[in-house]
Amino acid sequence: MSYIISSGTRFLCAMYKKQFKQARGLIRPPNENEMKRGVPQWFRVQEVARTFDRRVDKYYLSIDGQKFRSIKELKRWRENLQFEEYETDAPSF
Repeated sequence: MSYIISSGTRFLCAMYKKQFKQARGLIRPPNENEMKRGVPQWFRVQEVARTFDRRVDKYYLSIDGQKFRSIKELKRWRENLQFEEYETDAPSF
């Protein structure tokens, strides 16, 4: 009886670990297709599997930690991005 309970507990713990890994998602560099569509090479793509579905959601992560739900949203952000102005008279080393 105790063998069945311990086996069941191990099985449930293994399932919980698997679900936890899927919830965090896989973080990878963008592939060639995503870069053609406008994702910069220095961004990261996080793939998160839905809990009760076979679909995978993709999030696009910038270097400074911003998270975008679509490439369209990412492009809008890049178009409106304001860069800091630097002095051109400053000496360079």
